[in-house]
Amino acid sequence: MSLGVYWDGAEVGQLERVEESSREYAFQYSSTPRPISLSLPLGRERFTPAESRPFFEALLPEGAVREQIASQLKLATGDSYGLLAELGRDCAGALQVMETKRMSEPPSVQWLDDHELDVTIEELPRHPLGINVEDKRLRLSLAGVQRKAVLVRGGDRRFGRPLAGMPSSHILKPELPGGDYPGIATNEYFCMLLATRCNLSCAPVELITAGGHPCLVVERFDRERIKGPDHTYHRVHQEDLCQALGLTPDFKYQQEGWSLPSYRALGDLLDRYSLSPGLDRLSCAQAALFHFLIGNADAHAKNISLLHVGDGVQLAPLYDVVSTAIYPALSTELALSIGDELDPDAITTIHWHDLAEDLGLNRSAFRHTRAQLADLVQVEAHSLRTEALAEGWHHPCIDAIADVIATRAARV
Repeated sequence: MSLGVYWDGAEVGQLERVEESSREYAFQYSSTPRPISLSLPLGRERFTPAESRPFFEALLPEGAVREQIASQLKLATGDSYGLLAELGRDCAGALQVMETKRMSEPPSVQWLDDHELDVTIEELPRHPLGINVEDKRLRLSLAGVQRKAVLVRGGDRRFGRPLAGMPSSHILKPELPGGDYPGIATNEYFCMLLATRCNLSCAPVELITAGGHPCLVVERFDRERIKGPDHTYHRVHQEDLCQALGLTPDFKYQQEGWSLPSYRALGDLLDRYSLSPGLDRLSCAQAALFHFLIGNADAHAKNISLLHVGDGVQLAPLYDVVSTAIYPALSTELALSIGDELDPDAITTIHWHDLAEDLGLNRSAFRHTRAQLADLVQVEAHSLRTEALAEGWHHPCIDAIADVIATRAARV
């Protein structure tokens, strides 16, 4: 059995097991004018399993979420091919991975009332991503280790489960009771709003209550709403930095002395493939500075994405932006180094100069950008905190984030 890889409903390639009993698989193009990844260029008949694995592994959940879903599907956790066969009808980006016969199944939505949405959120510990494996129509995949519901939102703002390959449009990330990170939904909402107010491109977010818990609603940047009465969505192709560099997800954090992944490697990709390399490289530097200011040490290579646009790429909006510094249990080491420094407390002016050089920016101009952004983040954080108090969504984590910003802005 082979799996078809589809883009906008057209087959662009196949995945095949190397041997019937093997977990190894290989990708080959069939007919397409555009590559699915910067690491899988056109012109090759077939890619080796080692070359194929980084892109397709990144379409699957990670960690405990993957283990739980695999167990429910009665598959080995390491059976990526089997998981893609079961979950590949709605992935990140524009691709679908499935048996050819499933392409004929008409997509649909199972709309949820408020009670059903609450139940979906409550059951996430048992059904990660909102997947109930007993429902064969419900098959979707989203990378990451966090439990979250992947849903469709209609024009009436109702949520629904995407069935039989219907494109999902929104991600719901609740703050479940007993978690190790109090205020995490409010934390991400505050940081994402703050990024937007500081003129950084960011995925749209909303904070709601579902299942009796604060719940962050994120509109997917890899989906576009199609104009019309039914409010359906079109998939937009994207890949994360690990995929673009040909790295499997377990290499998403930079280690001391490693050249991959890194901001320099991202800058090189943008120079080669971006439609607006100068703007994208500046946006990347501003994002790195913003992550530093709010204390987000988890801005790893899978949290940086490239949108495929025409014959090139462009830097995707920010997503998964959280202040990790306010949680003592989490590592403070940066996911990607500034210059060659992973310790945020050791970063000095010379490291910011190195970042500018890595991204092909003028040092003096970036010094001015740093000062402006550091001032703006402080002003907007104060304003947003005041709004949170007035509107009733304040959480003590916001005060802790503001303290981190004040300390780090002074150093920038």
